[in-house]
Amino acid sequence: MSGQVIQLTRPQQMRPEPQRLGMYIHVGFSQHKEVLALLAEGIRDFYGIIVNASLVGSHKELIAEAHKLGLDVILDAQTQKSATIGGYTSSLGNLPWGLSRPHRVDDFGPVRSRVIARQIAEFAHAHGYTQILGPTHILQGPNDPWLRRDIESMGFQRSVLDEQKSTTSLIYPLALPILVLRDRLQREAIIAALADAPCDALWLKVENFGSDATGEKTTAYIEACSDFQRLGVPIVADQVGGVPGLGLLAFGATGGIAHGITMLEGFKPAPWRRERKKKQKGGMPIRVYVERLDLLLKPSEAAAFFRTSSRMHSQFGCHNTHCCPKGVSDMLQHPSRHFIYQRSRQIGELSQAPEGIVRIQTYLDNEVRRVSDDVATVANFSSLNSGLKKSLAKRQERLGRFRKAVGRLAEASPIVTPSLIPLSRQARENRTR
Repeated sequence: MSGQVIQLTRPQQMRPEPQRLGMYIHVGFSQHKEVLALLAEGIRDFYGIIVNASLVGSHKELIAEAHKLGLDVILDAQTQKSATIGGYTSSLGNLPWGLSRPHRVDDFGPVRSRVIARQIAEFAHAHGYTQILGPTHILQGPNDPWLRRDIESMGFQRSVLDEQKSTTSLIYPLALPILVLRDRLQREAIIAALADAPCDALWLKVENFGSDATGEKTTAYIEACSDFQRLGVPIVADQVGGVPGLGLLAFGATGGIAHGITMLEGFKPAPWRRERKKKQKGGMPIRVYVERLDLLLKPSEAAAFFRTSSRMHSQFGCHNTHCCPKGVSDMLQHPSRHFIYQRSRQIGELSQAPEGIVRIQTYLDNEVRRVSDDVATVANFSSLNSGLKKSLAKRQERLGRFRKAVGRLAEASPIVTPSLIPLSRQARENRTR
């Protein structure tokens, strides 16, 4: 009898589904009702929601619904913002771990850090959070005094959760400038220090990196993440979206991304470093996502854009009947639903593609090249208003360079071992049963 073994192809339905790449949603001040509506409509192909500690009162119903659906509810203790002169507010000061002024490094000494860790753990338990973004701060580099204090604070946070026999996951939120991320010596020093920090995942929040990132910045981010993977935990790019954010997933730099609903797609904390003005305008309104152009427009701008010509309406309006049954009308009236559905679809398509070169090629074809070509087409429309035409011309130039940069990276040395993908809440709970 021959020793040759013939491997039979398994039917498609018997093949294991590839793990979906992570997607998390920051829920802003007045967005809980919108997210509740999305969940009710069955739009829930994301891992979880991030709810700021200062917003827990208004988001109780949303948190309860997320629990019913098996989604993660992630606590942002807002310690990064609380330690800046312009980010600090009285609502942050009123949190159990808050003070009547912005936090300073000395406030996180060993004794006080233990108290803060217990307060955060008790707050998370009382309000139904399943994961905690630990008490860290924005770094300026590896010699920043906050780094060592943050690592110690994470240790205390882990100890408290273990004492309580809590199943709450602990995430290390690392916030640092893009210049530090791309500097190998500084990056290696931070990674070496983080080896002592207990955490279940690392969330990277890189200053001045987001949906408008250049190709050069994006390739630097991707290459830097290959070093962070040595920590052996899933990596999530926080406050990142658009074509650059999808690129991080495609190249395996991160296993997930987190952003808001048409906002918080870039981390720009410069206003936190300036004295807060007494009267400030409210938050950014929901914008309309033109997926074919990877473009976010104010509702009035989007309406004007689609009125420009019937071609604009037919070519760039949403034709997905599950997302927008009434096409452009639904895009304008329900921009949150359209945005979440389309971003979830984009991440789902990448997840279905085999990791490595196939996933990278899917990204280059479906996102980079298509968006770049469409922007180039629209930028030449003479009927556009001058402001949008100028903006699209700049975008066309940037996307052209972006396309070349990521294309060269794909040809040169795509990441062979992709980042670990974070486990969803349902996967974690099934594993512990």
